[in-house]
Amino acid sequence: MLTCLVIPHFDHLDQFRKVLPELVKQGFPLVVVDDASPQPSFDALALLLEEYTDDSILIRHPQNQGKGGAVITGLKAAKQAGFSHALQIDADGQHDIKAIRKLVAEAAHYPENMICGQPVFDDTVSRLRFYSRYLTLVLVWLETLSTEIRDALCGFRLYPLEQTMMLLKNDIAGKRMAFDPEILVRAVWAGIPLTYIPVDVAYPEDGKSHFRYFRDNLEISWMHTRLIFGMLTRAPMLIRRNLSRRPASLYK
Repeated sequence: MLTCLVIPHFDHLDQFRKVLPELVKQGFPLVVVDDASPQPSFDALALLLEEYTDDSILIRHPQNQGKGGAVITGLKAAKQAGFSHALQIDADGQHDIKAIRKLVAEAAHYPENMICGQPVFDDTVSRLRFYSRYLTLVLVWLETLSTEIRDALCGFRLYPLEQTMMLLKNDIAGKRMAFDPEILVRAVWAGIPLTYIPVDVAYPEDGKSHFRYFRDNLEISWMHTRLIFGMLTRAPMLIRRNLSRRPASLYK
């Protein structure tokens, strides 16, 4: 396995400055995709990476594409650079950095699986965030006709790049906040096994949310509409698969 960390970034410099030293300590190369941050923020990001590591790739989108677009760019860049696996982690410090090695260790045993973080929240999570996850979960269970997806929204995952590139050949509707659930649904459709590892998740007091209520909810609604129709065309295959073998997901 050759593993790197893929980090989507949009004007999260203050938060990223706090987590970068710990990320570097994990010993994995970084692929940072800046999603058209303001020029001063991008310039400071480039200087910050130069200060802490000489083992990073920095890519900048000329126009904002959303979190999903940044992750897709990072995954493709990682594959082109020769990595076999890429671990997606947010730039704002939500995820327990120490769990990176847990996911990488699990991937060593299951190199063709997507290794996904199963969030364990502390008191900083809002009720709206917490309960909205269950609505998404019900929808992805419907779209896959299974309960293989244990959490659809946690952006802390280790992707096997060979298999993931096959998924990205299709038209991914979720280029923004809808990317995280859509890629999992398409992974289940493709028969890529999912493994879940508990990961502590906290929401920093100085954290920024780039969720845009109307735009992002419209995209998410369109994404689920497409996936439900996609499920209908795949329903016979999904039902046969469920009847013929045990679920591919593993829960750790």
